[in-house]
Amino acid sequence: MMTYDEVRAMYTAYIERVARFARQEYLRTLQYRSREVPLEDLPNEELPQAEDRYFPDEFAFAELRLSQTVNDLPLLRRQVLSMLFVEQLTAPEIAERLGCPISYIYKEKHRALKKIRDVMEGNGYGR
Repeated sequence: MMTYDEVRAMYTAYIERVARFARQEYLRTLQYRSREVPLEDLPNEELPQAEDRYFPDEFAFAELRLSQTVNDLPLLRRQVLSMLFVEQLTAPEIAERLGCPISYIYKEKHRALKKIRDVMEGNGYGR
């Protein structure tokens, strides 16, 4: 049987951990809060200019590049991405459906997303 002091020490340690975690979480939320400033308070040079905006042609070009990149992927990688993001299946469900190991699904997902990221960031078309 534990003594009163042992229980109190355990409880105190627990409360300290909870308080430390709550403080870290609070500071993290403060860090991610965006600072809102009314447009009237902004100097004119900080307001976005017409050349800073994206135009529909730029979006269409990026969408076309993304579409071509996905179409260039091997069939199995396209199927994995489709099942993950369109059908919203989990990796174990996909592995069962395709009859392959779960680790293979994760590798194919990683390779496909890396390829897409490289092309979209302009890092080349290589494998």
